[in-house]
Amino acid sequence: MSLSVGMIGLPNVGKTTLFNALTQVGADASNYPFCTKDQNIGMAQVPDTRLERLNELLEPKECTPAFIEFIDIAGLVRGASHGEGLGNRFLGHIREVDAVLQVVRCFEDENVTHVDGAVDPARDAEVVETELLLADLDTVERAIHKQAKSVRAGEKDAQKTLDVLEKIGEALEHGTAARALKLSEEEMELVREYAFLTAKPMLYVANVGEDDVAGASESVRRLKEAVGSEKVLSISAEIEEEIGELEDEEERKAFQTDLGLEKIGLNRIVWASYRLLNLITFYTIANEKLRAWQVVEGTGAQEAAGKIHTDMEHGFIRAEVMTFEDVARYKTMGELHRHGRVRTEGKEYVMREGDVAHFLFHV
Repeated sequence: MSLSVGMIGLPNVGKTTLFNALTQVGADASNYPFCTKDQNIGMAQVPDTRLERLNELLEPKECTPAFIEFIDIAGLVRGASHGEGLGNRFLGHIREVDAVLQVVRCFEDENVTHVDGAVDPARDAEVVETELLLADLDTVERAIHKQAKSVRAGEKDAQKTLDVLEKIGEALEHGTAARALKLSEEEMELVREYAFLTAKPMLYVANVGEDDVAGASESVRRLKEAVGSEKVLSISAEIEEEIGELEDEEERKAFQTDLGLEKIGLNRIVWASYRLLNLITFYTIANEKLRAWQVVEGTGAQEAAGKIHTDMEHGFIRAEVMTFEDVARYKTMGELHRHGRVRTEGKEYVMREGDVAHFLFHV
């Protein structure tokens, strides 16, 4: 099952415009609140210079990059945790994603309405965070009440789970997101079923106007100050969508140069989302097909093989693993073997960023 990033924010912040730029889906991004009622789903290609290099050197018949799933979720308003606007639907969709990308409006445009009348990035980010906190508080209070009964009944791990729930509840009551607690893997597993909204990793995207794309604006500064240690990326969704619509590479580069943009902003968002999901990339080369695969950091070789096909996981024998650098240098399995650059690894081997793997299995 692929991991997904949910895109959230107040209405009319440019969320759907950014979603379209990332995924080329072409969802409706009209200028009125709740233009997005049902979630839009699309895939964004992960930029990968290693894959490009291998494709140039090996010249396979097929080359398939990795993708990230982005989900454009309906806009949130104050009171969403109590069902205001599309609150219940909005919150339910967030529970289903693995990470959250919050788009915050940092541009002025009198032709684009703001639900609160004026642009204030710090306030807007707080509105969204508060609604998530309130929704989690409601969830944790009900969970604690239920878990207390399980403790009295002597159910396995009930006390451990209750302890984690109470820790989360105390943090939420003080206005602290669950993700700030840095829960251990064991603690997260105990409360995973509750899908706390504020436990999900968060990335803020400051959607700026054209005048601010090449530098930091006062609005972005205020947003960064408001969210503290949370990651903030600055981008113009409208301009990125325009760049994406240019088919000619030279024309695209010239447009970026005119605006003072060194890198495509979308690539920064995709890579930041990749890190947010704690993903790494490995590669396979078989039957003249080169492909990038993504797994969560810490994934073992047998489980990684299962990303390709379940038969490979169930019948796993061993993995032949090479580094990207060695494959780029020696190019063929024969040369890699001749120079002793192929490692044999068992099912417990932990996959590393940039590994090139060949899995041996029986059916």
